[in-house]
Amino acid sequence: MSKSGYTHGRFVWRELMTRDAAKARAFYGGLLGWTFEDVPHADGGSYTLIKLGGKEIGGLMQLRPEQGDQSFWLSYVSVPDVDAVVRMALEIGGSVAHSPTDIPHVGRFAAVQDFAGAVVVAYRDLQGDPPLEAPKPGEFCWETLGTPDLARAKAFYGRLFGWTTIKGLGGTEVGFSTDDSARGQVADIQVNKEFTPAWLPHVMVQKLTPACDRATELGGQIPVPLIAAPGLGRISLIEDPTGAHLALFEPARK
Repeated sequence: MSKSGYTHGRFVWRELMTRDAAKARAFYGGLLGWTFEDVPHADGGSYTLIKLGGKEIGGLMQLRPEQGDQSFWLSYVSVPDVDAVVRMALEIGGSVAHSPTDIPHVGRFAAVQDFAGAVVVAYRDLQGDPPLEAPKPGEFCWETLGTPDLARAKAFYGRLFGWTTIKGLGGTEVGFSTDDSARGQVADIQVNKEFTPAWLPHVMVQKLTPACDRATELGGQIPVPLIAAPGLGRISLIEDPTGAHLALFEPARK
């Protein structure tokens, strides 16, 4: 993958932790056209790269027994110092879900949990971050935080990643930005007490309705069939056959 320096505070990777890797591959390959490449680890295990048209866009891992059986997506944020983020998380009421760890020849990461239980990964790539490019259908394009406490989330992530909060795009109440502008917005925050607090990655699709129909054909479910984002497009929340949630986004036609 080509690299172009760092874009700290931006989401740079997504990873599926799944209880059934084979079933997840079949679902996302059939739905989004993703392909998968297993990369062996020195410890004898492997890591699965998610690719679209040869481009690496994410990863997939089989959950180990001690990690439970609830499948979920993780979002990675580029940071200048992983260990400093962990210290800050502990200082402001968060916890550590995975201690800082080096990935040989790749980078360093840690998973932190916010006050409500949402998990996000702080990450620094040794080679720099992927270049900023407009997302294409089948690629990740956005993140939403579902939280029971909007004010506390704003304060927590502002200190954790240095994000500022702005009026969100598409009429959303609050957005996180890396530079106090809409141009730097990387996510939005939604008050949500129905689902477990979590970060939700979004994937762009050309047409939402056919994509949702295909998801159900492949064994998925549609917990939230339609969310309007005025001026931006339409969103559906899907659940894959292993229980992980992901959002599909159809941009508005210009």
